[in-house]
Amino acid sequence: MRHDARGDRAVPAVEVEADGSFTLLDVPSSVGEATYTLSFTGSLVHRPAEDITVGVTVAKAPTAITLSAPAEATKGEGLEITGRLTAQGRGLPAGVTLAVQRTDKKGSGVLTSAAVAADGTFRINDLPRATGSTTYEVGYAGDALHSPSTASATVRVRRAG
Repeated sequence: MRHDARGDRAVPAVEVEADGSFTLLDVPSSVGEATYTLSFTGSLVHRPAEDITVGVTVAKAPTAITLSAPAEATKGEGLEITGRLTAQGRGLPAGVTLAVQRTDKKGSGVLTSAAVAADGTFRINDLPRATGSTTYEVGYAGDALHSPSTASATVRVRRAG
């Protein structure tokens, strides 16, 4: 049984190894303190055991962003950066968007956010405005169950022609 801020919830039974060890895998639905009560009701040859209570702190699950960007692009011509947002623990909610910022020799600016597909993939399309090094930073703000993450990619932009 798990008890947390959302109340009590039954967790699946687990098998106990011959040496008495066992592993309980659970994905809580909220962060904060949770208490697990472990029970052994006995068997044909074993008496019931006294319940044991164990407290744990549930933290936000980590996320990661991976980017795939071209090494070079041409000023004023379209470039595409693709990527994937992954998360441990519970799946990400539908409708996640990522913040995108471009930094070049003309300064920094926020681009249109990138929508994340159900499989975690996303695309960023841009027209580089300056030659030289352009860095794209992509960020996920996190949610109630997942921590934030960022990633960046640098593209060398050259003149057309």
